[in-house]
Amino acid sequence: MRAPVSQPRIISPKQVDGWFGLLLTHAAVTRWIDAVLLDQHKISFSSVEILCWLLEDEPQSVRGLSGKLVSVSPTRASRLVQGLIDAGHLQRGAHQGDGRVSLISFTDSGRRFAETVRRTFEDSVKKYFVDPLDDDDIAAITRIWAKLENAEGPR
Repeated sequence: MRAPVSQPRIISPKQVDGWFGLLLTHAAVTRWIDAVLLDQHKISFSSVEILCWLLEDEPQSVRGLSGKLVSVSPTRASRLVQGLIDAGHLQRGAHQGDGRVSLISFTDSGRRFAETVRRTFEDSVKKYFVDPLDDDDIAAITRIWAKLENAEGPR
């Protein structure tokens, strides 16, 4: 992977390489994992993220769930949830305290499907992200992520 050839004016060529390396690596690893998920389960990386969050905490409102997602916008999350409902993996239920809010939960077969998909997802993360790196690499990425996560963003 290479960064585009340019003449940076504010950041150094090494910093440009680092930035594009992050972007290109993210794109490649998610593309590889997405391909495995599509091949084995006919489901996208983004839909798997929804299933994994629901496995952690269910039921959830679509709005609450979409706020946790890193791979999709709230609008796309609603469409993906509807696709998972149409496929029979999820169901809508009414919120006890507020009838205007619907809660998303698994169907019985959907929970079994999600558990199977989660295993494939974790195997893929291990193969394409964890295995090529050593413990020092993972520690460095974790340390770097913490710095970037705590950087001040737009207000």
